[in-house]
Amino acid sequence: MNIAVLLRQVPDTEAKVVPDPDLRGRIMESEIKFILNPYDEYAVEEAVRIIERGGLAPGGQVPGGAGGLPLSGGGGEAVGFCIGPDRAETALRSALALGLARAVLVSDPAAVEADVVTQGRILAAAIKGFAPSLILAGRELIDTQEDALAAVVAHFLDIPHVLGAGKITLDGEKAVVLREVEGGSLEIAASLPAAVSCSKGLNEPRYPSLMAIKRSKAKEIRKVSLAELGVQSGPQKSRIAELKAPPPRAAGVRVEGEPAVVAAKGIEWMADVAKVI
Repeated sequence: MNIAVLLRQVPDTEAKVVPDPDLRGRIMESEIKFILNPYDEYAVEEAVRIIERGGLAPGGQVPGGAGGLPLSGGGGEAVGFCIGPDRAETALRSALALGLARAVLVSDPAAVEADVVTQGRILAAAIKGFAPSLILAGRELIDTQEDALAAVVAHFLDIPHVLGAGKITLDGEKAVVLREVEGGSLEIAASLPAAVSCSKGLNEPRYPSLMAIKRSKAKEIRKVSLAELGVQSGPQKSRIAELKAPPPRAAGVRVEGEPAVVAAKGIEWMADVAKVI
C-alpha cells in the first residue's frame, strides 16, 4: 500500500520567537532553528511501521488519475508531502532518515504564504496522483496549534478522516482508529482510503542511525510548483491579522515569616488579589 505523510517545518520548541516588526503576521527567522514538526514524527513512524509489516492491500479504489502529481515507484511506500520554503528540506531530510522513501516539497511562494484551506487543496492535488491508501499527519502544528490540515486534505480528496489517533489498526478495507477522549475512548472505523492525524502515544518514534542519516542524503526530494500541479493558490479563506509577543510576566509576590503566617497571607492573596478561591 502507499502511504502519504503530511509534513511541516516549524521553529524549534526551544527557539525564542519574535514577531517581525516589518512583516505583519510573520516572525523574525534569522536566529531561529527550524525542525520537523514533532507530532509529524509519530505519523512518520506509523507509516514506516505499516510498510515494514507489509502494508495492506485494500480491495477498494484509491484516489488517483488526472490532475495529480505522478510519482514513480511500484510496491507500497511511504512518501512525505510538504509545503514550505527551500529551508524545509532540512526537515524533510529528518523524515527521510526516519524511514520515508522520498519526499515532495511544494516550494512555490504562493503556496507557502497560503492559509490552511488553500494549502490543503494544494497538497490534495500533489497527493492525488500518488494514490495513497492512507494519509497520515501529526495531530497539530506546534507553531500555530492547528489540527486541520488532514481534514482539509481529506475534504478535497473526498475521503473520510479521523483526528487524534491513539491507535490505528488496518482491517481489510478499513482503518479502525482508537481516539482518547475525556473519561474514555472512541473507536472509529473509516473506509480506506482515509486521512488520520496522529497523537502523541500512538508509537515511540525511532532515533535515526548514522547509516539511516547517510542514506537519507541520497533519497529524492522533488520540488514542484503550483504550475506543475495544475492548481492556483486562489483567494485566501483566512489570514493572520497580527502577531505579537505576550505581555511580560508580572513580578511574583514574596512572602516571608513563620509557616502559619505565610500560609495565611497566601490564602489571603489568592482570595483577594488572584481571586482563585
